Amino acid sequence: TAGEEQMKSIHPGHWGITGMQLSELADQVVKKFTGARENPNVYEVVNQIIKPACVARGVSYAILLNPGGKKCNTFVTHAWFESFLQFVEDIKRYFADFKTRVFWICFAANPQTWPEDELNRLFGPRAVQSPFFIALSHCEEFIVVRNTNTSMYTRLWCVVELVLARAFNIGRPIQVIGSMPPLCHARGVGIGLEASCSRTDEAMLRATMENTNVDVNELVAKAIQAPPGSILFPDESEFRIVQPHGQ
Repeated sequence: TAGEEQMKSIHPGHWGITGMQLSELADQVVKKFTGARENPNVYEVVNQIIKPACVARGVSYAILLNPGGKKCNTFVTHAWFESFLQFVEDIKRYFADFKTRVFWICFAANPQTWPEDELNRLFGPRAVQSPFFIALSHCEEFIVVRNTNTSMYTRLWCVVELVLARAFNIGRPIQVIGSMPPLCHARGVGIGLEASCSRTDEAMLRATMENTNVDVNELVAKAIQAPPGSILFPDESEFRIVQPHGQ
């Protein structure tokens, strides 16, 4: 399709959305959900705003807004069960240059209306060939946005993004913002190496982690427990508090 060709013609590291565009999306969310569900999660925003906006063109939301692409400088990892508005607010508070910064965020970067088989072809057979990893390796900064609704590290994709950032983003720190997540006590809910995802992706993602020297569970535990505003610098083993970015 034309949308598929357009997406493939643009480097994944350029599937970016600016802070200003993210803020404008948040304004749409407020208008859409006022009087109904005032604090929607990302799934609801994708289904009710992003997919309807993108379905005719067959591209991602980021490419819909920036047809020629926009080079990303900040990779954002997060969980879709979070409050969308709180997610935007956490990022906005952290970056002094929020409006002009260009973010790679999966719900905006990836084409949400594509059939599963087309998405699988786009993501490729190995995580290190996926748009996620290509974008991560080209971004200057990597930021973890936690939330109070769920622990993002019950999702295997989130675990793998953290592991790849530690293993391959040489010279780039891992930054953690957002409130500490709730404790997971539910039976059958795993974290870190026990996290879950679709059967299609699981073997590939686990193989990817096995090919790194990262202690996965230790790294995940530190990202969960780190106070907001903490940074894990390369060659260091502990997160430490720093001033908000650009402050």
